[in-house]
Amino acid sequence: MMNQSLERALKLAVVTGMRSMLGPALVARAANRPEHQSLALAAMGEMIFDKIPGVPGRHHLFSLLIRGMAGAWVANNCMKEDGVEDPWAAPLGAAVAMGVAVAAPRVRESVRWTTGIPDVLLGVAEDYLALRVGCDAVGIPLESLREVASESIEDLRERTHSTADWFEGAQSLVAGSM
Repeated sequence: MMNQSLERALKLAVVTGMRSMLGPALVARAANRPEHQSLALAAMGEMIFDKIPGVPGRHHLFSLLIRGMAGAWVANNCMKEDGVEDPWAAPLGAAVAMGVAVAAPRVRESVRWTTGIPDVLLGVAEDYLALRVGCDAVGIPLESLREVASESIEDLRERTHSTADWFEGAQSLVAGSM
């Protein structure tokens, strides 16, 4: 029987195969890591980007490599957080994430073909499934993600404003010296 740490790690690798940044974002949030807001923004952006027609599929080599690395990171970190050292966690996480990245679009395509449900709606359903499984794996209530999203967007807004203020100040300084 699979131990709980490995089961959690593999669930998050599955989530990472569906949405490459969601697994790392959930792991970082659950551990209150400082990068959790940036990863949350990346995960939200990926969910939006996935719905745009013509976006390259996740079965392309570069996308598979990203998902494999993210799956390895997620699985390895889950095991370490549980105090388990397993040399197979990272390679298994990478394999699961890459396998799901190849299989999930085929399932989505089959469902679209047999039911006629638009791909955008199936993408939203896939997002929900990934969020539900991921939140369950890390023990975060799904409802709390709204707060995480709001905090992440507000943090981005503040960083953008401070960068814009710096840029305006730099422009004034350069213009004043001419």
